[in-house]
Amino acid sequence: MKIILLGANGRTGREVLTRALDAGDTVTALVRAENSLTDVTDKELNIRVGNVCDPNFLKQALPGHDVVISTLGPRMPTKGACTIYSESATAIVEAMKECGVNRLLVTSTALLFPSDKLFDRILGFIARHNAHNAGLMEESICGSNLDWTIARMGFLNDKSSTAFRLAVGTLPDGGGSISRAAVANFLLTEAKQSSYANKVVGLCQ
Repeated sequence: MKIILLGANGRTGREVLTRALDAGDTVTALVRAENSLTDVTDKELNIRVGNVCDPNFLKQALPGHDVVISTLGPRMPTKGACTIYSESATAIVEAMKECGVNRLLVTSTALLFPSDKLFDRILGFIARHNAHNAGLMEESICGSNLDWTIARMGFLNDKSSTAFRLAVGTLPDGGGSISRAAVANFLLTEAKQSSYANKVVGLCQ
């Protein structure tokens, strides 16, 4: 595949990048800083520096690619940082429509699944800016005519397991945390198979 990857310099994005390159895919990583990914050397990796919330930057990079994968998210759940979800989604949808690239996979948050659990309600309040902007992101994507898949998950960890459990429209029973390796495994598998096109899925281990 020829993949456009947003969020490649984050920990989940790094997992996607490494596994895609190991599989022989071509990856164009869109990053915001010149010194990003300088430790990665692979002939199938292309790095483009720009603003991922700028549709004009995305329109320059997208042509010729098969799929867009976004693992973008805020480093801290502050009001300003969380707008990366909604602002990038608006730009991605516009650029993909104009460039004729239809397959989109994004990561989102399990906070958007309804829950009556007290812990989930407390967490939802603490991370309310995260959930609000992730919700706006999903609205932009679901309202488009793109071939999209949204993967919602809870806490991420750095364990090595790539196994995952999945449910459509909810977290699997007993769902909790999931490794970044498992998220990357799902995203790349789904990019090839399109088993969950136009669906929101919950992931856990």
